[in-house]
Amino acid sequence: MNSSLTSKDVFDFGSSLLQLKVVYWGPGESGKTTSYNVLKEELRSKKISRSISVETTDGRTLWKDCMYLSFSLKLNKFTFDVVVQVVTCTGQERFLSTREYVLDGADGIVFVADSSPLKREENKRSFRELMSFTASNNVPYVVQLNKRDLSDAISEEEFKKDLELPEEKAYPDGTLVVYPTIATEKVNVLYCFKDLLGLILFKNFL
Repeated sequence: MNSSLTSKDVFDFGSSLLQLKVVYWGPGESGKTTSYNVLKEELRSKKISRSISVETTDGRTLWKDCMYLSFSLKLNKFTFDVVVQVVTCTGQERFLSTREYVLDGADGIVFVADSSPLKREENKRSFRELMSFTASNNVPYVVQLNKRDLSDAISEEEFKKDLELPEEKAYPDGTLVVYPTIATEKVNVLYCFKDLLGLILFKNFL
């Protein structure tokens, strides 16, 4: 979201409706689609639409769109109806223009990285690309280091150095610098998503 926007641009006080867009981003096969599906399962009572998936000929996700979540949120004296559009886009580099299109209008981003030592360069490349797209907009993001169950998983310390992230475990606001996840077992995926929503609200409303 453009940093020049104010809470009035995001919150429709007349209708008490808040609309947000969250994008899952990261290198290919890092666990974006699996994380998306975990949300779909964990928040099934909040889901108000069917998801649509578009795949390449080799079965890789090109993009997955149109999952909308709906819930109520109380802030001070106001109660809002919140609708969150959740999108995940391809990590394949040949679809760079598609990724940029999917990212357009995002209010928050979950960067999903791969714990495999073989994916370190892909993690770095994808993160640099994300930062180049979002630098001017100051879009809130969280970093999800997935596949922590791999026997040869890189350490969080190594990963932070690769992406030039702070060495601390958490930022002053309490959100983690890196969220270790095992998406196939639903570990920490929902926790990470909820923290991102908190960041979006803090940026645009508080």
